[in-house]
Amino acid sequence: MAESVYKRCRCRGQDGRELGPACPALRRADGTLNPRHGTWYFRLELPPGPGGKRRPALRRGGHATRADAVAAREAARGKLRAGADPASRVTLGRYLPEWLAGRPDLKASARRSYAGHIRVYLAPLIGHIDLDRLRAADITGMFAAIEAWNTGLAEGRPVRKSQHHVGAATMQRIRATLRAALNDAVRDGLIPFNPASRVRMAPERKPRPLVWTRERTEAFWAGHARQVAEAGPAADPFKIWRDVSLRPRRVMVWTPQQTGTFLDYAAADRLSALFETVAATGERRGEACGQRKADFDLDAGTLTITAARLAMGREVVDETPKSDAGQRTVALDAGLVAVLKAHFARQAADRLAWGEAWAGTGLAFTREDGAPLHPNTVSGRFARLAFSAGLPPIRFHDLRHGAATYSLAAGVDVKVVQDRLGHSTSALTRDTYTSVLPDVAAAAAEATAAMIPRAGGRGGLPADSPAP
Repeated sequence: MAESVYKRCRCRGQDGRELGPACPALRRADGTLNPRHGTWYFRLELPPGPGGKRRPALRRGGHATRADAVAAREAARGKLRAGADPASRVTLGRYLPEWLAGRPDLKASARRSYAGHIRVYLAPLIGHIDLDRLRAADITGMFAAIEAWNTGLAEGRPVRKSQHHVGAATMQRIRATLRAALNDAVRDGLIPFNPASRVRMAPERKPRPLVWTRERTEAFWAGHARQVAEAGPAADPFKIWRDVSLRPRRVMVWTPQQTGTFLDYAAADRLSALFETVAATGERRGEACGQRKADFDLDAGTLTITAARLAMGREVVDETPKSDAGQRTVALDAGLVAVLKAHFARQAADRLAWGEAWAGTGLAFTREDGAPLHPNTVSGRFARLAFSAGLPPIRFHDLRHGAATYSLAAGVDVKVVQDRLGHSTSALTRDTYTSVLPDVAAAAAEATAAMIPRAGGRGGLPADSPAP
């Protein structure tokens, strides 16, 4: 390829390879370039290196317009004329935003996550390093700095308001962002290898749920009582309940009895049908908020999940589910079908009452006037109802964990649970939901012990000795 300015994108074909300049979406039906797809790149031949060794052409991208790419190419050519090497000072901090801008295939949620990793961690800690001089040791040092940050938080040292504990899972995602960017840099000939692939890190621990047993619940309420006493009579108990110090540091699941208590308490609430659906199917919050009424087939007893309404700070984005596996059809039990029929009847009455002011969104779960629900509003309403019902705290997302836990405890095949949750593999389902409910664990222990024949009792005790 001669020195040129061209447009490309990072869309992928059926074989998984990037289409680049050949992407059909880069042009409209009339053959003209589509200004809303792809970004502009330039390619510039570099003089030979030491010993006359041929160097790969300089390629840079992420420019919004052709004029920007031409100007960048001419600036690089000017450096060559002045005896400078235009490829010598491309820092990671400069490359990463350009790389992200050249990824139109990313969903808004993924783009926001990548941008956050770049802004908060990668650019401040290693963004000053030249792209072609970045080494695994530099990346390891970045994670060591984050660990030191965590230690400072644990020891109560003064930190910025925006700082928070960065767990192993988040560190894995930060590295994944960097690795994806550097893979593209390798492919573009900017660096010979990907140093992020050579970094060893502590494995991510899957969030295995714990059940709110009687003992754990009593211990929580004892701590809650102390917090209320210290806060004084004028304090809002809900705010104390919601306080970070009282939130479990791992995924917690209600027992089936606690979930039933919540659903009974919330039965008169406007969002009760949404809570019932999530508790029964394991639907994600965003999927429930983006669920269309047309995707319910109550005669067949099925729900098809094809959309998600996601909260990104104050902004709300409508997207498809997280993966291909997330687009799925879920069977509904007869009790839930009855709840949904009553819900849609109430919704039809609301539509008539609001008349022309009704927001015809077509969504299954809406505000009083038919407008879409903000996902954070759903979580907030859930938390207040749970507190008022006298239940220990769980996140709204933990209703999904509960649905999975109950299904596996009921003997449902893990492959069926995987399909209902929209997981990409059954291994993810097994690794995450290995906790069992106390009564199921007790029954398993008794069944295991019964398999071992004994002449008399165990440990020298009579066979009919009661448990101590």
